[in-house]
Amino acid sequence: GLDKLNYLWYNVIMKNNTNMTKDEMKKAFVFDFDDTLATTCCMVRVVRKIDRKLNSEDGQTKLPVEKLTPAEYNDHDLGFNCEYDFSEFRSKHFIRNANPTFLMALAQEVHDEGHSVFILTARSDDVAAAIISFLAGFSVKPVGVHCVGSDTEKVDIAAEKGKVLKTIQEMHDVVYFYDDSKENCDLAKNVSGVKVYLV
Repeated sequence: GLDKLNYLWYNVIMKNNTNMTKDEMKKAFVFDFDDTLATTCCMVRVVRKIDRKLNSEDGQTKLPVEKLTPAEYNDHDLGFNCEYDFSEFRSKHFIRNANPTFLMALAQEVHDEGHSVFILTARSDDVAAAIISFLAGFSVKPVGVHCVGSDTEKVDIAAEKGKVLKTIQEMHDVVYFYDDSKENCDLAKNVSGVKVYLV
């Protein structure tokens, strides 16, 4: 994947790899949030559906079958009669206390240069405002925060991200996409005009 030393290729390659001038080239930089632009302590809980039903009937909290990091969730196969609990990912507290990764420096740099910065995350819309607030602490104002996840079911995140990337690409000359999921990156490579970097 892309490490914190190799991200410097932006300065030595990307800026010079075009026949257009800086003012003519319209660039977009699209970052996944979790484990790409920031890290949090959020976990996805896997719970049995019957336990969820019992919760509503007896008010007791049932222990999850397992807890997944965002990276583990990317490749997880949901077991029989189980469902995901994304409650931690709807909490603004975890985002307020997030830690930026090395890519935050790149986001700041390209933002200061006047390029478009987008966030494209598997989280749901509940936390869009919290992400914007978090980025403001680093003087980065994104053009948009696209949340393609669902609180109630596991959607095809890679496909949904691909759709958003296609829309962004239609408005820019070139799009640079950063994500920690190989599946998301592999599908994004099918979108013409998008340069993909696995973190």
